Amino acid sequence: MGCMATVGLAFMSCSKDNLYDSNAAAKQVEAEYAANFVKKYGEINPNQTWDFATMTPSFSLPSSGASARVTRGDNATFNDPTLDHMSIEKEVIQYVWDNLPKGTNNTPLGRAFTMKTTGNPFTIVPIFQGCASYYWELWMWVDGLGHKKIWTKGDDFKFRKVGTTNWSEPGIGKEGMRRGSGPYEVYAPSYTYNIATKDLDMYFYLKVWTSSAHYENYMNGSNLSADQPSYSTSLNEWMIDLQNAEKPQNLPEGNEVTIIGCEDVTTSGSDRDFEDLVFMVYGNPVPPTKRVVEVIEETGKRYMMEDLGDTDDFDFNDVVVDVVNRKKITYIYPSLTATQWTSKTEETLPQNAIVRAAGGTIDFTLTIGETQWNKKKHFTPTQMLNTGWNGGTIDKDLELDRFEVTGWNPTTNNVSVDVNGRGDNLEEGVQTIQFPKKGEAPKIIAVDITVQWMKERVEVPSTWFYE
Repeated sequence: MGCMATVGLAFMSCSKDNLYDSNAAAKQVEAEYAANFVKKYGEINPNQTWDFATMTPSFSLPSSGASARVTRGDNATFNDPTLDHMSIEKEVIQYVWDNLPKGTNNTPLGRAFTMKTTGNPFTIVPIFQGCASYYWELWMWVDGLGHKKIWTKGDDFKFRKVGTTNWSEPGIGKEGMRRGSGPYEVYAPSYTYNIATKDLDMYFYLKVWTSSAHYENYMNGSNLSADQPSYSTSLNEWMIDLQNAEKPQNLPEGNEVTIIGCEDVTTSGSDRDFEDLVFMVYGNPVPPTKRVVEVIEETGKRYMMEDLGDTDDFDFNDVVVDVVNRKKITYIYPSLTATQWTSKTEETLPQNAIVRAAGGTIDFTLTIGETQWNKKKHFTPTQMLNTGWNGGTIDKDLELDRFEVTGWNPTTNNVSVDVNGRGDNLEEGVQTIQFPKKGEAPKIIAVDITVQWMKERVEVPSTWFYE
């Protein structure tokens, strides 16, 4: 199964009107659910577990207040870049061939980083396009100035085998620089930005489309919500500074170079090969400062839950909640341009839970460790929240609610949900759904927090459960 965390619980989803009239009725419904699960996904191995999370750390930076972000950029401008072209020698490309194999977790070759404007010009150049799926654009955000599109996948990008005369273009779809026939050299566009204000926070990200039709509509100027990006990937999680990458030699004297590997994360997860796009940033000094201050590291799981309202519904979106251990890591560098930090401090922060979606239409209480969260206290119980119900979209970054929890144990998965009955007496017919034991038909599963949940009445693929 892909790396994703979900919690299955037994509350009603949209049209689910079954009532928990008695323990006997509940047991019968549970048996029907188990039988339908086996019918859908096959016999369950007695040793099958339902925790698929890898507990891969993710990083983010504490955000300042909105007013502070705006005022910091008041005296700066976000002009269009100066466009030029640049030849990238084969040694630079060869590093990618040799060290970033497709489909391999290449995370150890780089590190997360933050960026600040330096007050001097800086240049961005795509140097490698892997055979990444889907359609995407590279964007930049600068504190107080907003968002700026940099480059469209494959646009004005050429490569050729060394010693030949004909250039090839990788295109914007699933095409890329094919392996095995190099060495290659690259002729790529370069974008030079001049932001006069110093020390503004900035970052890169990818906008990704999983549908060629939606992307074409978007490029043609469609404003339909369906034609917007399927998701975005952020610098903090899906871009790394490739510290030992080969640097181009034909740069102006005094310029520093950072080479960045990107991941075009798909809805089913990520192989973390960081070769889908490799681009470089150079300047004097270069904006990526390699200086990470107060990085928040979150390591956790996404729990997805399924109710028993309909015993043949396996969308596992009735509750989607992320639970994370958190710590703040402060790295201290001797200077703005230093490449090695000299010291760091770590501070343990309270555990957090982030409710991402809720598809049930009756009240429920979520228990995580020693902490409880009740839907009715925050939303109308009949609301369908962030499940794509009735043609709606799913916002993977939406936080319906974030709250501190205590006592969560990622080893034992001490997460459960109490699903209430209907009527004036909401205690009547309450059912408790626990994290499943080995070999049981699951109503809760755990996956990595990067795994996307399903839309309403769209069944979880069998590959999530069985290879």
